[in-house]
Amino acid sequence: MANSPMRPMTPVQGKYPIPIELIAALYRADEAQFGNLMRTIPEYGRARVAAYCTDRERLHTLGLRIAGTCAEATLVQAAGPKAGADLYASSRAEATH
Repeated sequence: MANSPMRPMTPVQGKYPIPIELIAALYRADEAQFGNLMRTIPEYGRARVAAYCTDRERLHTLGLRIAGTCAEATLVQAAGPKAGADLYASSRAEATH
């Protein structure tokens, strides 16, 4: 997807693309599989995947679920100050519903 004013791409996402196979595996995973996959990905990697997913409407819920496994500081590092803090807050709010 091209970088546009409506959907800016962070430099990190542009430099290190997210493998579609990983997204597909996470999307299809049940609770046990999801937990196993999360354990294999370093926290910064999970934060990058969360930011990538939440920027896409059909993957937004998956992104929030992944973000729920990350610390706020890591999300801020991966997505930027505002986006990371918003992602952290949204993932925690989603978990309480």
